[in-house]
Amino acid sequence: MAFNNREYEFFMSDSDLFSLYSSGGLEKTILMFKGLLTQDILVVLAEMLANNLSTDPRQKTTKKMFSIFVELAQNIHRYSSERIVTDGIDVGAGIILVNEFHDYYTIISGNIVENDVYQGLKAKIDMLNQLDKQGLKDLRKERLKQKRESSDKGAGVGLIDIARKASKKIDLKAKYLENGKTFISFYILLERSI
Repeated sequence: MAFNNREYEFFMSDSDLFSLYSSGGLEKTILMFKGLLTQDILVVLAEMLANNLSTDPRQKTTKKMFSIFVELAQNIHRYSSERIVTDGIDVGAGIILVNEFHDYYTIISGNIVENDVYQGLKAKIDMLNQLDKQGLKDLRKERLKQKRESSDKGAGVGLIDIARKASKKIDLKAKYLENGKTFISFYILLERSI
């Protein structure tokens, strides 16, 4: 594409973009974002999601879904190895999307982390996926009672909360990259309930 006598190249053509738009692949997507997840962007995305969900009469489900979305977005913001300092704040990058189906939602997030971070996450997810609802509730109470180190970025209950609210076990996928890094993807399913 030429503009001001300069050639520019786009990742996809207008026909590719239209094909994606009209294929139905995004038909069920009510929110999608890829890029730096600053706190300001997270607030805007959360507001957009809340507006999209305000028409769903199942308030209990939408509150759970909103909470899962925020936890996954905050994990990208805090732990992504793709980092940029903007306005003096170190920010992580990733992708997150929410899909709406007739009787359930899916919340999917992805970002790049160091391999050892992935291994730690995998161990936590495997442990959480073995617990029942009561076991998750007890673990959450225990973690909240533990004293945090000042370097901790959270209370360590985010994944527990996701596991408690999700309708199915947390699905964590990994694609190993070069330089000791892994692209991780969380797949969360939340059934709509009345």
